[in-house]
Amino acid sequence: MKVAIVHDWLISYRGGEKVLEAIASLFPEAPIYTLFYDPKKMPKSINERSIKYPKSLNALKPIRKALLPFLPAVVESFKLWEYDLIISTSSCVAKGVIPGPYAKHICYLHSPMRYIWDQQEEYLSQFDQLPGIKPLMRLASVKLRQWDTISSARVDQFVVNSSFVGKRVGRYYGRPSKVLHPPINTSFFEAHDEKPSGGYLLAAGALVHYKRFDLAIHACERLGKKLVVAGKGEMEKKLRRIAGRYTEFEIAPDDHRWRELLRGADGLIFPGVEDFGMIAIEAMACGTPVIAYEKGGALDFITPGVTGAFFTDQSVSSLMAAIEKFEANKFDNNKLVEFADKFNVKRFKQSFLKEVENTLKGEITKIE
Repeated sequence: MKVAIVHDWLISYRGGEKVLEAIASLFPEAPIYTLFYDPKKMPKSINERSIKYPKSLNALKPIRKALLPFLPAVVESFKLWEYDLIISTSSCVAKGVIPGPYAKHICYLHSPMRYIWDQQEEYLSQFDQLPGIKPLMRLASVKLRQWDTISSARVDQFVVNSSFVGKRVGRYYGRPSKVLHPPINTSFFEAHDEKPSGGYLLAAGALVHYKRFDLAIHACERLGKKLVVAGKGEMEKKLRRIAGRYTEFEIAPDDHRWRELLRGADGLIFPGVEDFGMIAIEAMACGTPVIAYEKGGALDFITPGVTGAFFTDQSVSSLMAAIEKFEANKFDNNKLVEFADKFNVKRFKQSFLKEVENTLKGEITKIE
């Protein structure tokens, strides 16, 4: 059986690439097709693979979001007719590849394309200073939504990272899906024998608007509680402007520092609407509970009083109340670690292989 793997782009090593890495390890001979590739940003395990990408397009990777209307045509140009099994890992256009007539296609979907669905206005805002371009991009979004929906029929089986994404697959594509949470390296993210108290709360991840780290900063500043904001991204300058005496920044910490920050935090603040949130499970694996907004992927992993706490409104006052209630609880580190271990890499690989086997046998998830 000939297998090909398709991934949107390989230009940063984040959650989607960790999922790709786990899936690709199951099919060591499979080439990886992608739109953009930066080997300097990829681990050895991916760079050792056969990576197929349009080299003439690769120089344009810094403006890939502006190229969005053209990316469906590029991904449809991938020549995949010789393969028996196509595995796509997608949050943009990778699921839209055209398989051969007898091939099976299983897609691990991180999210339907947010640029054209629930984050359309945020995507279009980057064209605010370009008169005449924004209306054209809005029109292009209409065409992209049509393509996104039509191309979903090329997938035999959708596997999604959370119940939240599964509901959106049903809403936008009219398709069922199977939930398989992403793999967490629990052999690396592990707790100390005794939970250290660093005396701080943590907000960690990409510094982008939808993660709403501004809420964490405002809430902790008003409560007079130390907050560490860890990560990197386009919102850094804006977040620094609103930060006060109780907020510290750790920009682009390496893996070991990242783990120490998770281990030492009294709690991880998770204030955005996320498709899933691997960072939250990494925190639990380190013995750290999570304060999360009660929407999105967090509904799959927060049990109040056991793995963390919810706040119900995406507002500073709601988060402040949740932090105060959270600090009155005592969390069992062993239960946190035990829960996080359900997301380990071995379990993920076994479950994904089972979905592949079912897809090959034609045992596709049906709408009940």
